Amino acid sequence: MADISIQDIAKEVGKYVVNNKSVIGAGVYSDVVQINQYCKTLTAINGQYPQFHNIMSRVVQGFAPVWQALGTESFKSKKLENFRQKVNFPVVPAQILPSWLADLYTEGKTPDQMPISKFIMDDLNLKVIDDIDDLSQDGVYNAATAAGSYGTSLNGITQQVTNALANAVHPAFKIPLTAITAVNILDQVKKFEKGLPKKTRKKVKRIFMSDTMLLTYIDAYQQAYGTHVSFKDGDTIKTPLMKIEIVGLNNIPDTLIFATVNDNMVRLIDVIDKPSVTDIQVQDYTVKIFMEFSLGYDFLINELLYVAVFDGSNRGLNKNDLNALYYDSENLIAAA
Repeated sequence: MADISIQDIAKEVGKYVVNNKSVIGAGVYSDVVQINQYCKTLTAINGQYPQFHNIMSRVVQGFAPVWQALGTESFKSKKLENFRQKVNFPVVPAQILPSWLADLYTEGKTPDQMPISKFIMDDLNLKVIDDIDDLSQDGVYNAATAAGSYGTSLNGITQQVTNALANAVHPAFKIPLTAITAVNILDQVKKFEKGLPKKTRKKVKRIFMSDTMLLTYIDAYQQAYGTHVSFKDGDTIKTPLMKIEIVGLNNIPDTLIFATVNDNMVRLIDVIDKPSVTDIQVQDYTVKIFMEFSLGYDFLINELLYVAVFDGSNRGLNKNDLNALYYDSENLIAAA
């Protein structure tokens, strides 16, 4: 092993990356990142994706042989964006060689059968995926601290729900609940189901809550209905009334419950700018690996996002004109 120099390792990693270009992209954008499984993927240009939708008021009326205009069309827009990400990972060969040799010994392989470049890049890709998995749920973007530290490089889905609740122009739809406990969780989930707007509830395929809250729900469900329902890994947990799948997300607050219509939750990437290792450098005793990619999470239409609230808010979009425009058959009343 004394014959392996830091330059040799840098060259080997570079060769591995060139010959395995798809590995990085497949890892970063893969369904191993939990929330990616439930997002529609959109491609952004220069980090921004303009989203437009239109909605019409009622247009059908009884016949009379005169022109009687009825109906208006409203065009709404929302700017979605993704965030530039990077990985600057230092590899000190003197620290990694013993682990690599130990793995070779354990697996009975020769260096040719398990190049050190694969060992390095496999570990790095796994950590990148793990970081993205967390960021996609709890990241809070802060331009002042995004570069050089973890946690503030993009807005995860929790922050996007928070943003939608606070958005005065494009608000999320609020469903008021009582603070959830192990005793009332079944009733509150039923109340959330019933609180979904009548015209869109059939388009809601999943309700999202934390893993911890989902375990509480499963426990309460089994106590109420017995254990004849199978809760194996391949099963879906469903609501009592409409049989909507409940998804437990591993890194959102225990107080967060939300749902949306199918394909409204999106992941934004840049196809022109796929995840890639952009450079490999050697300085002193360190191999420096540079990686870049873009990523973002959001909702196409906030008004189709349904969020449980526990602050006494009225059900709906909290604006009479928007309630009438999007959900006129619901008889919603905004707060005074």
